[in-house]
Amino acid sequence: MLPVIREAVGDAVEVVLDSGVRSGFDVLKALGLGANGCLVGRAFVYGLAAHGQPGVSAALEFLAQELDEAMILTGTADVNALPEGLVLR
Repeated sequence: MLPVIREAVGDAVEVVLDSGVRSGFDVLKALGLGANGCLVGRAFVYGLAAHGQPGVSAALEFLAQELDEAMILTGTADVNALPEGLVLR
């Protein structure tokens, strides 16, 4: 539904995906389908429950590393300029 929502609202509205984001690969997919950003609350909670503040930091670093890997694997240099058709529906 994300591409349909993006098409309906155009650039006039910030679209933020909140649900099912478990990895940096999910972040790239959401951005590639038209989201301006993602909410990753579950990663925060898991990190916090496991190791407190250091766990939150580790979870965020892991998401960033996965996003970097996803960008490398897709030949993407800038998340703000993802190529059309990067994600197939």
